[in-house]
Amino acid sequence: MDFEQIELLYALIPVAMLWFFIHHKKNNLEALFAPEVLEKISLDKHGMRLKTRLKLLLLSIILILLALSQPTLDKGEVKIKKHLSNLVVAIDMSHSMLANDIYPSRFEFAKNKLLHNLNKINGWRVAILGFTSQTFLVSPLTDDFSSLEFLIKNLHTGSINLKGTNILNLLQATNDLIDKTENKQILLLTDGGDDSSFEEEIAYAIEQNLQIFIFDIASKSGGSIRTENGLLKDQNKNIVHVRENPNIRTLATQTHGKYLKYSLNNNDLSNFINTFNRHNNSKDMKINQKRQLFYYPLLLALALLFFAFFSLPKKP
Repeated sequence: MDFEQIELLYALIPVAMLWFFIHHKKNNLEALFAPEVLEKISLDKHGMRLKTRLKLLLLSIILILLALSQPTLDKGEVKIKKHLSNLVVAIDMSHSMLANDIYPSRFEFAKNKLLHNLNKINGWRVAILGFTSQTFLVSPLTDDFSSLEFLIKNLHTGSINLKGTNILNLLQATNDLIDKTENKQILLLTDGGDDSSFEEEIAYAIEQNLQIFIFDIASKSGGSIRTENGLLKDQNKNIVHVRENPNIRTLATQTHGKYLKYSLNNNDLSNFINTFNRHNNSKDMKINQKRQLFYYPLLLALALLFFAFFSLPKKP
């Protein structure tokens, strides 16, 4: 037998000490009279003695503590197969993603979108990549979304090289990560960078059977980039203004993927992901079966409380 909340059993120590104190303490009449004399002068021989009632109450408290500690009986392991599809999510962390045309910035908007929609997708194993001119791994393929949420929340742009957007390098890193899986699907949360042509990236994706899905995070009007020293300026001291890149759509349409422009709809990203083609991969899992036993001590505790409170002597 195991206890899921075993720390509650430490509360039995003061209860046991109180039991010992009540058991060995004599009341005033017991100290003055012998037991046979006390029995003759007692007015109520049918009601439960106070000491007995207190013991019943303490025993019921002990049983309630045992119930709260959740005793379980191990019934062994059961093997099940969980069917999951693989998806690589890549977050653009280049300098242009700091533009303020989308509040609070394109990058923070992408993070918030992913965090809000992560638990609304079903049947996926997700890997997280960050990319600029280089690609780095945030998380390998996993269905532990709690860990993914923690990693995404703590993803910041302050300690990496923000210059440039190399999508070809990202696709190569993705292929290395999921090379042995049947489905090779990658979702890009990006503003599209500044390349006018993606022919090389499209050719590589088709060769490696990579499906590319684009969630475009950039407005038509564009925006400026705020830094610690104010708005970013070019060599001529003009404020840098970054706009959307409509050419990024071809990267999705020509690799049998899909394209979606960002919106303020809270569920747009999860609905988008759930339309992707699924190629399930079986994953063997072991689950420990446990039988809950808390209701036995709980029922006994309720019965003892009933006897303790409803055995009081009746008034004449």
